[in-house]
Amino acid sequence: MLLVTSEHARSLSARKTRTEKAEIRASNVKQRETTAVISQPTYLSWLGYFRIMKEADIFVFLDNVQFEPRSWQCRNRIKSPGGWQWLSVPIKRESQSTICNTKIDNSKQWKRQHWKAIKSCYGKAEFFHLYAPFFKSVYEAEWGNIALLNIHITKYLATQLGISPLFVQASKLGLEGKRTKLLLDICKMFDADRYVSSIGAHEYMKEDGAAEIFEKEKIKVQFLQYIHPIYPQLFGEFIPELSVIDCLFNCGPNSANVMFTENTAANREL
Repeated sequence: MLLVTSEHARSLSARKTRTEKAEIRASNVKQRETTAVISQPTYLSWLGYFRIMKEADIFVFLDNVQFEPRSWQCRNRIKSPGGWQWLSVPIKRESQSTICNTKIDNSKQWKRQHWKAIKSCYGKAEFFHLYAPFFKSVYEAEWGNIALLNIHITKYLATQLGISPLFVQASKLGLEGKRTKLLLDICKMFDADRYVSSIGAHEYMKEDGAAEIFEKEKIKVQFLQYIHPIYPQLFGEFIPELSVIDCLFNCGPNSANVMFTENTAANREL
């Protein structure tokens, strides 16, 4: 006859409790909605980019699609005493293919120019000193690839705004679909129940019949329209839709509160 000691009984009881707790956690994970956001890596992204990112459990940098010259993929706007101005990263023309394979033209003095412009425009901003060391390090480093530069900056900015999804590069997933099919395949890979996109993608996804395609896979699709907040800026009249660094340098640790209030976003179904 097997004798069960009190110590052994306690051990069995503890093991059973742990098993039950694990089953409860697993059940909760299955019941919890997983949201995927998929977006191209852009340079010094604007506020709306991070508002959509805030929805994400999984944030996928869509770096395996065609690079578009003169797009947000390689430029953005900051505010100067004379109004807004572009900061553009020069690109080698012969390398232009997918974003992840697009090379920066470092024969141009773009890093020195960008850092000089940022210091000139924001050096007197209240919170510039908090973030200047990071940006100084960015413009002192060597960057050969536009996707890696954009992703590096974006991850830092997300951290400063209190956003921490799982970051993934689409180019590392081994998927070959196009347009809506690619988005769907990424969502399925991460078992997403919900896909959130910017309002700008609404029309082309509608043309692709995304409603039926995603509904078949039981994935809810929502489009977020960002309603730009007004916050303190240097140099007079407020200018919206600048790089998020404009808000960060002027509002500092309060930037997330400025950017993510309930009235800054409106959801629309497909």
